[in-house]
Amino acid sequence: MIKPERHDRILSEIARRGAASVAELAALLGVSEATIRRDLQELGESGLLRRTHGGASLADQSDELPYHFKVTAFLPEKRRIGAVAASMVQDGQVVGCTGGTTVAQFVRALRGRKVTVVTSAVNVAADLASSPETEVFVTGGALRGRSFEMVGHTAERAIREFRLDVAVVGVDGLSVEYGLTTYNPAEAHVNRTFIEQAKEVWVVADHSKLGKVTPAIIAPVERMHRLVTDSSAPHDFLARLQQLGIQTITA
Repeated sequence: MIKPERHDRILSEIARRGAASVAELAALLGVSEATIRRDLQELGESGLLRRTHGGASLADQSDELPYHFKVTAFLPEKRRIGAVAASMVQDGQVVGCTGGTTVAQFVRALRGRKVTVVTSAVNVAADLASSPETEVFVTGGALRGRSFEMVGHTAERAIREFRLDVAVVGVDGLSVEYGLTTYNPAEAHVNRTFIEQAKEVWVVADHSKLGKVTPAIIAPVERMHRLVTDSSAPHDFLARLQQLGIQTITA
């Protein structure tokens, strides 16, 4: 395995778990611990992770990893979440989709359905390009390469042209106290516009996002109607949402 591939696998594993030891990474990648130490040294110097005694962890909970590092984190859970959420969409509905790796799995499960999708994410639109049954509208705006999402006033104005039956929102953090959060304020504004235009708001998020807070607030938790997550979600967290009248579904 060449170095760039190792670096991708290391960052994906640490994004999934939060931290990993040199021994664990060496066993996972089938290389020597000395090779892993060199890789961690380089990744640490680039600011993508933080070296710890015997391993590494995320550099900073307030730092966002590039999209392709996040794709493989909890991928089986995200696929199940996406499939369950897509099964609840009714034919003929207008669905707003933010960006995010879990929303991407929702969209893949939605292919072939007779629905209208409004999205600010170019990868979401591309995934639906081969689905002639699905009508797709892309907002336009300034492209944020780290997440493939369009941001800015152009994107927000385009979303306001639609009355959405459902907004499917991806988040980087979800807490009762701070609600739906992400890393980038411009993305938060666009996502908030989806919420404002929707009859129902569904959050799709794996358990690693629950109880987590990231810098940019999208909306209070009370604005969401449904959370679709995985079976590792903390029961006490789900119970608090249910007390607020929010439906929780585990995939």
